[in-house]
Amino acid sequence: VGSLRGHSGWVLSVAWNHDGSLLASGSDDGTVRLWTRDGQEKGTLKGTVASWQGLDPETKELAAKVKEGGSSGGNRTGQYIVTADSDMVYVFQTNADGEKQGEPLACFRSPASVESVTCRETKVVVGCADGQVLFLEAPLLAVG
Repeated sequence: VGSLRGHSGWVLSVAWNHDGSLLASGSDDGTVRLWTRDGQEKGTLKGTVASWQGLDPETKELAAKVKEGGSSGGNRTGQYIVTADSDMVYVFQTNADGEKQGEPLACFRSPASVESVTCRETKVVVGCADGQVLFLEAPLLAVG
């Protein structure tokens, strides 16, 4: 049993990436922290809740083939992390080590404060403080 220390507020969400090598923890201190299995902190993103969208090895291989063929859609072959802060939802691309790659690829404004977020394929689902559940489409999470 162990613990990860780094947040200065309540931890609101935790989520493993697709292969279990990285953990994202979202806190009301306004940060999402990325951790390795052995407890090393790998980076910090803006947000309070987090969810991973990963691409399995077969999809990555197909995406690489598409990219070689010149399709502009084939360049998103990594993992994504979806974070939320207040009423905003952000989608970041990460490298294999879980490090954020640049600015958010997309952002969405929710009609109320975001309490939870999850993603699967190109769908982002947001739970709001006013009782709404939003289904958002993030085509950039698709390959090809």
